[in-house]
Amino acid sequence: MNCSCTRSPILLDIYQQYLMNADINEFERNINRFYSVGTLERLLNHSNLSVRRGAVLALGIVGDFRSNAHLASILPECDRVTSLLAENSLRLIWRRNGDSKDREALQSILRMNAEGEHWKAITYASIQLDRTPDFAEVWFQRASAWFAEGKFQFALEDLKKTVELNPFHFQAFVMLGNAYMEIGKTSQALRAFRNALDINPGLKKARSIRKFRQSLN
Repeated sequence: MNCSCTRSPILLDIYQQYLMNADINEFERNINRFYSVGTLERLLNHSNLSVRRGAVLALGIVGDFRSNAHLASILPECDRVTSLLAENSLRLIWRRNGDSKDREALQSILRMNAEGEHWKAITYASIQLDRTPDFAEVWFQRASAWFAEGKFQFALEDLKKTVELNPFHFQAFVMLGNAYMEIGKTSQALRAFRNALDINPGLKKARSIRKFRQSLN
């Protein structure tokens, strides 16, 4: 997996400086000054652990959905800190699809779900999906709203569309498993949870997956 580089990239200094001062704005400025997204993607395979962590963090800030597969490849990383950074960066880039207006619409839908306004989120997500039918995260947010309202069949349909558009969306696979559990389809639930774990082995301790395992005992 790791590349054999004889000289430490400047990213190592940028990341170590960030660890000392916790100034994310300065980190972003330095990343934009010295690196392209493509170079950061290549540095995900660097032999130095801190360089890999810095690249993961940077892509979460300056990358977009095109870095999806690259960041997902880091999830099986044995080092838990790096894989957790990858989880967070993936969640961030999943929201960076479409244009600025589309992203603003998604932020509104996220806020509605967070505030428990699920039916409003469903309405706004449906309007947005007419505009951007390939925006996987909007499908996921509408699925989350359906699930919260107990409309599991509708949630299932939106979750299937989510993972069709974004096959690395481990959160969608977990929710898919939970939705199948709610309607009593345990074999499909098991398959969905296994898919989630294949993408992100760090989910082994997830509450929903532990609950499913207990139900089989």
